[in-house]
Amino acid sequence: MSIFAIADLHLGLSVDKPMDVFGPAWIDHVERLEKNWREKVTSADTVLIPGDISWGISMEETLADLQFIDDLPGTKILSKGNHDYWWGTTKKVEDFLVDHDLTTIKILKNKGFVVENTLIAGTRGWILPENPESKKEDEKIYLREVGRLERSLVDSIRAFEEGQAEDKNTDGKALSGDEPEQLQHPEQLQHPEQLKHPEQLKHPEQLKHPEQLKHPDINSVRKIAMLHYPPVYETGCENGFTKTLEKYGFDLCLYGHLHGRAHQNAFNGEKNGVEYRLIAADYLKFDPVKV
Repeated sequence: MSIFAIADLHLGLSVDKPMDVFGPAWIDHVERLEKNWREKVTSADTVLIPGDISWGISMEETLADLQFIDDLPGTKILSKGNHDYWWGTTKKVEDFLVDHDLTTIKILKNKGFVVENTLIAGTRGWILPENPESKKEDEKIYLREVGRLERSLVDSIRAFEEGQAEDKNTDGKALSGDEPEQLQHPEQLQHPEQLKHPEQLKHPEQLKHPEQLKHPDINSVRKIAMLHYPPVYETGCENGFTKTLEKYGFDLCLYGHLHGRAHQNAFNGEKNGVEYRLIAADYLKFDPVKV
């Protein structure tokens, strides 16, 4: 199982929004994206998509785009971008996914995920206070997004500590968790007589080797954050996003939003133990990158 990432798909399969008006880099971008995706991503993989997913204004206008994403291999974790006007409340989006049988898509907002012992968290983000265009009203949104990032990071850590790692079937769809590879309550190994039903153990021989069931230490696993807006500018100045990522020990932060000439202003590199990486679709030449 591998984790890939790509932001800013800017799909518009049911709306009149040709992307080639933004330059030759966007010509046939949907066809190129699908070709590259199918050549490397398998049903067992996970793909992180931090924002600017569809030009649709409503969820109905976005349905064709979400169906396109759902049909691609792998499980996809989506977060909101500044152009995702279709994105309603989390419940409305998740209900819409269920109603239309879009089973390989997960929504990331105010929560976190654990994928094969890798923590996944994030938020949309916002323009930073050092931005000359930042106004007083932007500061309120910025602080709110910093808080949402922290809640997501904390939730991913909670999920990991509770052993709620995402198990997958061969179709890449998340299982319900009612048949985990590990015990729901590993402490039962110390008192196997408490197990009224031995079939609770998927592999009873593990009683002889309980050390095989130990989860990795929280400090030894990867922690990936995904934001749409850049969480740091080329200046490398610290801010609420960088401080929060450092506080909770996240080692990789992926972001998009920057296009064309703005690519040269992206911060790609390490700062205080966190690696920052631009993954906008045009920057990656519409080729999901393995992270």
